[in-house]
Amino acid sequence: MTRFILGFDVGGTKISAVVGDEDGHIFSRVRKPTIRHLGKKRLTQQLESMGKEALLKAEVEKPDLVGIIFAGLVDSEKGAVISSPNILGLNNFAIVEPMEEFFDAPATLENDATAATIAESLFGSGRGIENFVYLTLSTGIGGGAFINGKLYKGSHGLAGEMGHMVIMSNGPTCGCGRKGCLEAIAGGKGIARRVSENVSAVRDSETLSSLRPYEIDASKVFQARRKGDMFAQLMIEETIYYLAVGIVNIISILDPEVVIIGGGISRAGKELFSPLNAAIKEEFKSMRRPVKILRGLQDGSDLAAISVPLYKEKVSGNPAR
Repeated sequence: MTRFILGFDVGGTKISAVVGDEDGHIFSRVRKPTIRHLGKKRLTQQLESMGKEALLKAEVEKPDLVGIIFAGLVDSEKGAVISSPNILGLNNFAIVEPMEEFFDAPATLENDATAATIAESLFGSGRGIENFVYLTLSTGIGGGAFINGKLYKGSHGLAGEMGHMVIMSNGPTCGCGRKGCLEAIAGGKGIARRVSENVSAVRDSETLSSLRPYEIDASKVFQARRKGDMFAQLMIEETIYYLAVGIVNIISILDPEVVIIGGGISRAGKELFSPLNAAIKEEFKSMRRPVKILRGLQDGSDLAAISVPLYKEKVSGNPAR
């Protein structure tokens, strides 16, 4: 008998609701832009409305499980959002209880990058692999790891903040307050900031000079590079170098079999992965080891939301009924 999972992804630019099953099939999607000042009550109402719409589109009367993922710090055990950078007023937001009551199904809350790591374990390149690291390259940089077949969450449930590894002493200030974090340099916002700060070089760039500062993002820089823009080429080479430094640091500490890279920036495909693989090999120096660098799931955000409750069941050994 098919069991249906209702998944919510509350992110920086959009909120989505999906209905899927235990095999990773997605039957419906509903997406709306994120409103930063939504608040607890209105966000709860929006998730309830979007969930109902997604269930109706999938012709599912009631979900068997509910998964909720947030970009931000969460307490999975308490079912509460500790803080979220995307929507104001969500500190200590107990979201699981109202979702369980409304949809009459067990609900599970998780951080979005951790959830994406779980999705790779259940449905992606991490399936069947005991030791792997997942890195998401998007607006920011996050991740997670499976060690000896188990999701590693750390002492406080906050492991995986790989974007906040400092790789440039006294570098640009990160959103976390530290200087020189990998996220501040090689995340989507970090790339856009570095491009915008090089005003004179941007003026010499035929492609990027036509854009307003707020229109510049990582995808535009890759597009400019395809058109032969030398400044964009320099920015991407610099980004790949710092990503390689960060990834080799992670590999040196955790010694995974595989590093999986997902997120919006990973959609650049070979333009990113070919030079990144070469940079990682170079950065290893004499410590080189046989680690595969693989691309993450293309529909990872949808699968992440439905993976969280499935993984909780798998770990507990108690399927919800």
